[in-house]
Parts: sequence; C-alpha cells; structure tokens
Amino acid sequence: MGAPSPASYSACFLSGFLLAAALPSLGTDACPSIAWIPFQKSCYALLQGSSEVYGMDDARELCRGNASGADIITINSKDENTFIQNNFHSNWHGPEYISLGMFFDTDDDIFKWYDDSKVNFTNWIEEESNNELLNTCATMHTASGGWKKVSCEHLPLTKILCEATVLYEKTRFFETAWTSIIVVLSTITVAVSAAFLWFLYQRRISSRPRCSTHNSITQIPHDNETFFIDEVEYSA
Repeated sequence: MGAPSPASYSACFLSGFLLAAALPSLGTDACPSIAWIPFQKSCYALLQGSSEVYGMDDARELCRGNASGADIITINSKDENTFIQNNFHSNWHGPEYISLGMFFDTDDDIFKWYDDSKVNFTNWIEEESNNELLNTCATMHTASGGWKKVSCEHLPLTKILCEATVLYEKTRFFETAWTSIIVVLSTITVAVSAAFLWFLYQRRISSRPRCSTHNSITQIPHDNETFFIDEVEYSA
C-alpha cells in the first residue's frame, strides 16, 4: 500500500481545523453577556438602579437599555421562582425585596404582568385579596421567594431584576452549529474517499506485470565451429 496522497493529508487537516473551529461555538452562551444567567428560555440579570429610576416605567427602560427585548422580571412557574430565589442566595447580592413586573388592573379586577403575558403562577406571602388594590404592584422577598403587594409608588428600585428571552438566539445558535457540523462531516467524507481512491490506485500499480530478462547461451555446431547465440527469454 502506498503512502497517502498530499491531497488526502490536506483534506484531513482541513476537516480537523473546521471541527476545532465548530466545537467552541457549541458552548457559546446565548445570553446577552456574562452578567446574565440562563434558565430555560430566558436570561436574568440584576441591574443597579440609579437616581433616574423613579418608577416602573423607568425600571423597564433600564432593562431594555441593557439588552434587546429585555423587561422587568415576570415569573411564570414555581421552578422559575425557586431559580430566582436560589440565585439571590448564591450569585446576586441584592436588597430584601425586588420589584416584579406586575400590577393590579382595576378594570378587570385581576393582577397582570406589564409585558401582557398571562399570570399562570403566584406566590403571595399573605392570602390574596382584591380589596382596595388601586395602584397596587408586587414585590418578591428575596430570602423566602414569597410575593407581597405594595403601592406602585413605593416600589424597591435600588436594584432591578431583568429578564430577556433567548428563544430566537438559541434557535439561530443551533442552526449555525448544525451547519458547521455538516460542513465538517462533508469534508471528512471527502478526505476518506480521497484516501481510499489513492489506496486503490497504488494497489493497481503494484499489481501490474513486470518484464524481466534471462540470458542463456545456446551452443550450435556448424562446420566444425561453434557459435554461441544469446537467447533472450521473456517471462511475465
């Protein structure tokens, strides 16, 4: 078997290079920056408030200014509530209470999220009552994870917990990753095919018949003289 061709070496090197380039992208975080922590389909960041944050509108604008599509936190499940509570214990060093993106709609007599998503989960510390809830918002106790109703004029805004969806970014990320993988696999296939064809070519050359000569001398008597004739024998 002959040595691999330079073309097969080049193809193998290229496939290895592409694979090395593709693998790091598989671990790329889909969140806006390292300040954001991913959970399920969202990323979360605790931002420092400022003297210009006076109310809910300012808090929401602060979130939007830090990431496209971000908004003040909404909590839609017990798992999400527990995730936020645990991060206040381990990663975030925040205030005793944080503001939730929730308000009481007196027209419909129910609590709603500011981003218009449906309220599927609540975790009130006290039993919920809809009496005298005009201009009422909600906060979360960071140590226990319990929710508390509070006047929208007295929301804790020293730090703002923001949420950004990453569904679109994750979809695009996986599409890019799969494209890279397909390119790598295609290159490897070409490299293997080239090496195999080179092997067949070398094998065919090595199996061709080779011409060899054998010299022998035949003695023929003629008129008392002897002539020596070289005979050339050909063998395959």
